[in-house]
Amino acid sequence: MSPRHFSLLGRASLRTAREFAAAAAQVLRYWRLPEARVLMLELAVAEMGSNVVRHGYGGAEGGPMALELDWDGRGLRIALRDEGAPFDPDAVPAAVEPDPSAPATWPEGGMGLSLIRAAGRLSYRTGADGNEQSLQVEEPLA
Repeated sequence: MSPRHFSLLGRASLRTAREFAAAAAQVLRYWRLPEARVLMLELAVAEMGSNVVRHGYGGAEGGPMALELDWDGRGLRIALRDEGAPFDPDAVPAAVEPDPSAPATWPEGGMGLSLIRAAGRLSYRTGADGNEQSLQVEEPLA
């Protein structure tokens, strides 16, 4: 199979983050990824976009945000680019695992990075051209 590519451009908002996640899910279904993988990656894209809006743009709407999906012989790469303030996910301490039997330990937030990392290998870079969160997923071409 030949490599595949998909990209979207938008203005950062929580709505755009949800739209990017839904679009990514549709493309991944079209590319015939297993449904369980699609659902996990859809959630990861939504969380990545939410981080851009909340941390990169301080909750404000309107800055540029771009989604790219690339699938080749090395696996699937999902990248989200923005021009907001740098937000390095590696600088955020790992979340404490909640106890499923103790609701008091369940966090109200802060689990997004754990969800993203459960989907693949997360990397981050920032530079003069902006920021990029990238999720690398080992998924052979169908």
